[in-house]
Amino acid sequence: MKANYILFFLCSSLIVLQISLLCSCKKFIDIGDPKDQLNSSLVFTDSSTAVTAINGIYAEMFTNRNLFSNSATTIYAGMSADELYPYAPSLKDEFFKNELSPANHINIDINFWKPAYKFIYMANLALEKLADSKELTSSLKLQLSSEAKLIRAFCYFNLVNLFGEVPLITESKYQVAAIAPRAPISKIYSQMIMDLTEAKAGLSATYLSGERVRPNKWTAAALLARCYLYQGNWTDAEAEASSVINDGTYQLEADLNKVFLKGSPETIWQLKPVRPGFNTYEGIEFVPSTALTIPTYLATTGLLNAFEATDNRKTAWLKSRVFNGSTLYFPYKYKIASSTVLTEYLVMFRLAEIYLTQAEACAQQNKVSQAKIAINKIRNRAGLANISAADKASLLLAVEQERRIELFAEWGHRWFDLKRTGRADALLGPLKGITWQPTDQLWPVPQPERNLNPLLTQNPGY
Repeated sequence: MKANYILFFLCSSLIVLQISLLCSCKKFIDIGDPKDQLNSSLVFTDSSTAVTAINGIYAEMFTNRNLFSNSATTIYAGMSADELYPYAPSLKDEFFKNELSPANHINIDINFWKPAYKFIYMANLALEKLADSKELTSSLKLQLSSEAKLIRAFCYFNLVNLFGEVPLITESKYQVAAIAPRAPISKIYSQMIMDLTEAKAGLSATYLSGERVRPNKWTAAALLARCYLYQGNWTDAEAEASSVINDGTYQLEADLNKVFLKGSPETIWQLKPVRPGFNTYEGIEFVPSTALTIPTYLATTGLLNAFEATDNRKTAWLKSRVFNGSTLYFPYKYKIASSTVLTEYLVMFRLAEIYLTQAEACAQQNKVSQAKIAINKIRNRAGLANISAADKASLLLAVEQERRIELFAEWGHRWFDLKRTGRADALLGPLKGITWQPTDQLWPVPQPERNLNPLLTQNPGY
């Protein structure tokens, strides 16, 4: 049963490229696979089906609501930090209180752990099939394998920052995944950096369609810069961030209300919605569907008070409703709850983060003037004056402040930042009160996964 369950999990179907699985038996169906299935030997013998296979992974990342790859990381990590809280009492309160009980393990498993490893499996399988292909051109194989490596690195970045040590799987054999132990964080980052370095070298500098929905080399550089920043490798973080900025492909969108539109010049990579009638799931989750609907997730008082009085981001990216005499604020970066017209795509990476990465890396190296220039790019766009910080300590606090305001309700940045900078205990402890423990900085390894894999250990505190 254990092997069957892992097999089912790893080989869940794609929306376009369903991966054949005999759900109740011990092996794949032993007949020829249709040409549109990822595990088919025919997929990577034809350029169109090979491209479709990789595009299918992007579609799968955005097909189902509330996965780590579309809205769940933003929401649940935002509640774990000091950004968001749920309006109505539910199990979600446990994330806001940082008291995750066994009742939430299935939620964490279904929305985070399982889909992440599912996409990793798909990337691994694609890499193996591409390597074996004799029919595809070398240039196409390089492009598609680079995209698969970027997908794998993206999944591992989120896993390691939510759970800490996790199994490092780089092949498609489910028997290996079923008994894989947790790998050291340093080893996982080494794999991510290798994948992203190779992806950057193999990806085209230009986009392969009229939209930015398939990653290019600057997408790899953006995630590479983030990985170096998280590791404290300031030199390489600055270099990668600067490479994206200096290329000139991207510009900060002057109108804050247009930053998250599909045509924004600030966007480095975005996912295109694939379900009819919907734009982004973050728009669905945050924006009330009617004038009388209560928002599901609200901005904390701490976040509201963190904005400077003249910061245009507060008016552009937050909206309010009055209920029972109380003014409730909710994220309004994505402004469409539902629509048959696609105007908002999910932004995976954007230039503003890259400027703040450059600023932090420079500040850590005492490059004061360079750090100030990068920070002021973001502040001036928001209608704020230049900072007066003139030393490393004050610059780092300025970067922390700008990351909090610029990147709130996006991809769990605040949650990850507080942990990687060692600021979580100092800032969240007083805010969360007696419910906060240092061990709350990592979420529990889902118990359903531990039941299946005896080598999966649990994080302290759970």
